[in-house]
Amino acid sequence: MPHEWNLSDIYTGFDDPALARDFAALATWAKDMEGTAAALQSMADVATLVRQLEQYTAVLDRLESFSYFIFSTDTAHAQAQKYLYQLDALNAETSRAQVRLAAFLAGCEAGDFDALIAQHGLGDYAYRLGHMAREHTHMMSENEETLAAHLANTGSAAWNMLQNRLVSQLTCQYADPTQDGAVRTIGINECRNLAYSPHAAVRRVAYEAELAAYPHMAESSAAALNAIKGEVNLLCKLRNFASPLARTLFDSAMTQKTLDALFAAIDANVGAFRGYLKAKARYLARTTGGEAGGQNGLPFYDLFAPVGDASGTEYTWEQAQKFVIDNFAKFSPAMADVARQSFDKNWIDVLPREGKVSGAYCGDIYAVKQFRILLNFGGSLGDAITLAHELGHGYHAMQIMQEGILNTDYPMPLAETASTFCEMIVTHAALGTMGDDEKLPLLENSLQDATQVILDIYSRFLFEQHVFNTRQDHPLSVDELKEAMLQAQRTAYGDGLDADKLHPYMWAIKPHYYYAGASYYNFPYAFGHLLASGLYKIYEADPAAFGAKYDAFLRAAGKMPIAESCALLGIDVEDVAFWNGALDVIKESIKEFETLTKEDK
Repeated sequence: MPHEWNLSDIYTGFDDPALARDFAALATWAKDMEGTAAALQSMADVATLVRQLEQYTAVLDRLESFSYFIFSTDTAHAQAQKYLYQLDALNAETSRAQVRLAAFLAGCEAGDFDALIAQHGLGDYAYRLGHMAREHTHMMSENEETLAAHLANTGSAAWNMLQNRLVSQLTCQYADPTQDGAVRTIGINECRNLAYSPHAAVRRVAYEAELAAYPHMAESSAAALNAIKGEVNLLCKLRNFASPLARTLFDSAMTQKTLDALFAAIDANVGAFRGYLKAKARYLARTTGGEAGGQNGLPFYDLFAPVGDASGTEYTWEQAQKFVIDNFAKFSPAMADVARQSFDKNWIDVLPREGKVSGAYCGDIYAVKQFRILLNFGGSLGDAITLAHELGHGYHAMQIMQEGILNTDYPMPLAETASTFCEMIVTHAALGTMGDDEKLPLLENSLQDATQVILDIYSRFLFEQHVFNTRQDHPLSVDELKEAMLQAQRTAYGDGLDADKLHPYMWAIKPHYYYAGASYYNFPYAFGHLLASGLYKIYEADPAAFGAKYDAFLRAAGKMPIAESCALLGIDVEDVAFWNGALDVIKESIKEFETLTKEDK
């Protein structure tokens, strides 16, 4: 079975005549939108502009998706880089039209707004258009917004592309302890995958090789990070946002009260996760000869160490597919069908290779009602769970693409809910069929993930907040960034990790810090994970009724604020009690892990 994705349903290549036609059509739609916006006088004109925006967005999405899919698997691809730049430049030309649309909508009488929208056949976009009206209070002038969009192409977007290339081309000198220390050159993604090795020496040597590689790109990455954060700080000030965090909450349709409730619950429960890490450290020290008897907390390089019988934690690609389909099917035949379709039609790029970006993502293409998934599959249980996670994004995409295209832009925190819910589906389904010895590796993997989205996400939030605040005064040096990362890890992980064996370069490898259009892309993972825990409790209480409600919730994600969409399922996300209840689900797993790993068990 091919391990590289098939993009032919989007375009057959950059020489595809359909791509050339779409690129020309995109420019035409942009000009049409500019003309309509310039003469905007009535709600009928708004309706015309919205229909033009729908057409434009669909074509832009298709072209951008194809170009980025090519770039993300080959960051040196010249044509992909060229098209991404040209699309960004063309898209900047639409800023003026969108500012004018927002200004017109903001000027409508509040009491008449919904009626006017419905009268002109735009009722399904009432929330989206209302959000545009509210956004007008945070917009600069037409000329300034247009200039900012153009400058981003040679600013934050260019720095982001550079960072992607730096990571994808970074190599490590790995002295393989299983081959008498024979040194070989491997890519950074392959090196990071060794963190899941059952061999303690492999994990430690890979960690050392990884850290030794980062100085080769650290100065460039620091320059990219400073440039991006500096741009975001400036634009937030000019657009009357109190901070980049305030901008993120506005874009996410999420209240500060919700974020405060989420972090209040996390703060109150960090001790349980630190206890899990110390229990894991003791177990590894006892079973694999770990350092210091596990008394100093877990070394960073053992965060992803497998626990239990490692023979059942390695997956071929074919085994990973079967694992996901079998467990999806227990929850929803429709979900299993979506996964099966992605495998049968080669929608997934599977293996790490030089020039490919790190991590994993799922991208949807509205024009063809499909999605594509990029993985860096290494064969671990965690990789199989990551596959389920990304297919959760894919299932959400297939649901929400039934809506109008302007309603498919849903908030970041909800973007991580369906994916995490799918992780829980496969994990809980598999755990239910296992005995204690079989259960331990899967339970460990589940807690690895939970700890990442609670403690590590907490550290990322603290780090990013520090960078934004400090960047207002000066660009941060590499040493400052390293120390800020270490301090964030110390605060979040506490005594759960060995304070002498942390990861000072985590800021250089995580792509989320380099998204100018998505600051604080960290807490959405904690939100999504804990919301998914709450959803799973609802599912367990009434499995027969859950599926239809869940699909409706997914489709509504772009049509209302987060608090309202969650209320469809009876959830109050502004109440800390909900988040504490979701954390209780994970704490039960921690207790079970501690029981299973006791020395006198």
